Amino acid sequence: MMRRILGITSILSLLVFSCTKKDVAADGKSNSNTVVYNVNKATILELVNNVRKAGCNCNGTIMPPVAEVAWNDQLAKAAFDHSVDMKTNNYFSHTGLDGSTVGQRITAAGYNWSTYGENIANGYTTEQDVINGWLSSEGHCKNIMNADFKDMGVGRDGNYWTQAFGSK
Repeated sequence: MMRRILGITSILSLLVFSCTKKDVAADGKSNSNTVVYNVNKATILELVNNVRKAGCNCNGTIMPPVAEVAWNDQLAKAAFDHSVDMKTNNYFSHTGLDGSTVGQRITAAGYNWSTYGENIANGYTTEQDVINGWLSSEGHCKNIMNADFKDMGVGRDGNYWTQAFGSK
């Protein structure tokens, strides 16, 4: 009876450990496929930085290459919260229903900014699609290519997307 209990315990232990998702690789770095705030962080960051490194034509305005942005969890949290608010309350605006501005939202998330910007989108289902949408809009494209921005975070709820940029 004791062997049977030990055998069952061993099997349960194997199941628990083999089904645990590892977010950190053996080298201690984050898994590149980490989904945060309903966005594949590595994918969206790579898409944005590829455009920034190459330069872009924003509907007739030639934007030269600029430095990459870094992922920032505070900006991502502010972006996610805004996407949740828009989806929950069925509206689409840079101004929150409570009257909040982008600056107020990223400050509330703990990001001490000197400059900021925001892109919003609705109806897109993948990171590639939303980036293509933003790049086809002159204002959104210019935000992506703004050399003053050093940090970025993106959050999504359903098909509502918010991209927040900032510099400290």
